Order: sequence, then C-alpha cells, then structure tokens
Amino acid sequence: MIQLAVCMLTLVLLGIEWGIYGIGIQRIFRLKMSACETEIFGFFVYFGLFQAAALPLILLQRPFHELVWLWLAVLGVINLFVLFTSGKKLAGFLRSILAGIWRMKGILLAAVILLVLFVCWFQATQQYMGWDTTDYIGTVNTTVYTDTMYVYEGNSGVMAKVLNLRYALSAFYMHSAFLCSLTSVGGIMVQKYVLGTVCILMHGLILFAMGKRLFLGQEKKALFMTGLVFVMHLGFQTMYSTSDFLMIRAYEAKGFCANVVLPAMFLAILCLWEEQDKREHWALLSAVSFASVPVSMSSLVIAPALMVIGMLAQWLSRRSFKVLWRCFLCALPNGIYLIIYFLYSQGFRIMIK
Repeated sequence: MIQLAVCMLTLVLLGIEWGIYGIGIQRIFRLKMSACETEIFGFFVYFGLFQAAALPLILLQRPFHELVWLWLAVLGVINLFVLFTSGKKLAGFLRSILAGIWRMKGILLAAVILLVLFVCWFQATQQYMGWDTTDYIGTVNTTVYTDTMYVYEGNSGVMAKVLNLRYALSAFYMHSAFLCSLTSVGGIMVQKYVLGTVCILMHGLILFAMGKRLFLGQEKKALFMTGLVFVMHLGFQTMYSTSDFLMIRAYEAKGFCANVVLPAMFLAILCLWEEQDKREHWALLSAVSFASVPVSMSSLVIAPALMVIGMLAQWLSRRSFKVLWRCFLCALPNGIYLIIYFLYSQGFRIMIK
C-alpha cells in the first residue's frame, strides 16, 4: 500500500512538473496558451529535454546514476526559474484549472471522471504478460540494478554485445528507471500504475483540448466528446488496436505513440488549420515532433508522416510556402533519428565496452 501511495504521489508531482515546464518555456519564448494546452505542451517539452540529457550518456555508455543526478539538477534549475520568474503565472495556471472544473460542474463531469478512472483501474488490473512486457519492464529493472543503460538485455538479463539502437535511441524507459531510482518502487509498479495512468490521462486531456477546438470553446460539448471516445475504447478492445494499447498496454511506449503522440500531433495540425501563423500552435507542433521519438520509437516515421500530410493539405488550400518550410524544420529531429536508425539497420554498430 505504501508503494501504491508513492506511485499516486509521483503521478501528481509529474503533472505539476509538466505544468511548470509548459509555463517556463512559454515565459522564455513569450507564448500564451490555455491551461489545458500548457499541460500538453509541458509534457512534450519535459520528455524532449530529458532525451537531450539522456541520449549522449546512453551512447557514451555512462553509468545510469550520472543521468539521475543530471536530471535532478535540470529539474532544480527549471523549477527555481519558474518559481522566481513566473510564480504568479503558475498560481494563475492552477486557478484556471479549478475555474474550468467549476464551470463544467454537474452530472456530465462526474460521469466522465468516473469513466476515465474506471479505464485507469481497468488498465492497472490487467495481467497481460507478453514478450514486450518482460523486455520493457526488465530494461527498467536492469537499468536500476546494474547502473547501466541498455547494456543488458531486458528480457534475459544477459549482457549485450552491441547497443541496440532500436530501443536506445529513445530514453522513455530510462525515465521510468529514473522514477524507480527516485522512489525505490519496482519497475512493474512504476510502469503499470504511473506511466499507464499517465497515458490514459494525457489521452483524455488531448481529446478535451481537441473538442474545445472543434466545438469553438464549448467545454461541455468537448467533455461529452471525451467521454464518448472513452466509451468507444471500451467497445473496441481488440488485439493491436489503439484501444488495446490504451486499456491493456498503456504503459508501453507504443501505447503512448497511438494514444498521446499522434492525437497531440493532430491537435497541433487542427490548431494550425484555424490559425496558421499563430506562434503558439507552431510551438506545440514543434514540441510534439521534438519529443515524439523520446516518448516512443514507434513515432519515428508515423508522426512526421502525419505532420507532412496535414501540412501539405494546408499548403494546397492556402499556397503558403512558409508552412512547408516550418513543417520541414519540425520534422528535422525525426529525420536525424531516421538516418541514424537506417545506418544501424545497415550494419552500423556501437559495441558495448
């Protein structure tokens, strides 16, 4: 029970951190987003920066504890920066969340909250144990216990001969190991109870933000749409569907790709379709693209493909070459990852020391 309580506390603290990161970057670049979009934006900024800290250490095969201390230092600097420069904005962010909840008060809000909580509970109680499960959770545990990153095979515990860039190019599971190291909670609990719940809650938040765009700011209609999509997930839980990865395997990076990264990418494209020159929308698209691989290697091709299709449609309707140039810049991080992964598939190897 104590470890479960720690998991719930970790979940709350992560939500606060993503809000802080969203506010901090908005402060630096003078952006202004709604509370809902700030949380989504902060989520992707957080994982993008974590990747920037972790990937060099992974490729250099440095000890895991160096990443732990480095990221704690980054957390401290960013939190202090936001506290001293945007303390009032942080308080306003919390007030706007409470005000939004108060505006939507009623049976509909209670029903949607209970539905989302039920999906969280359902996901946490599933006993799916596939090869992927042993590999991913094993990777988290071996990282903590051996103080190495991607040096040991997660599913067997055997020391690898080469760095497997199929997984090592994304620091998603290293972040889970970071949480394990910080909380002294095992990998399976962090994955199932923390990351699995994060996937579901972020999916719901993105759906709500999308609904507000589709229904011109009408929060109750957006709330109804969010609840309706979750009901549909309950009815479409088939093997390898988006719903399966939300309700059974939400803690896996693939679950985040299907239910967080791609919907967030679509949200950013939807915002740009309405206001193609607004800096906040391009910032959201850039953050989602920048963090798509850090959140999930499955996003390597599919996320930029979705972005290119959406931006081509916008260019064809409005004939603005500025849209294509900005789209190219947003897709550049994925292009670099893709080149590295292509070289790996053609025989390029980083030998384990």
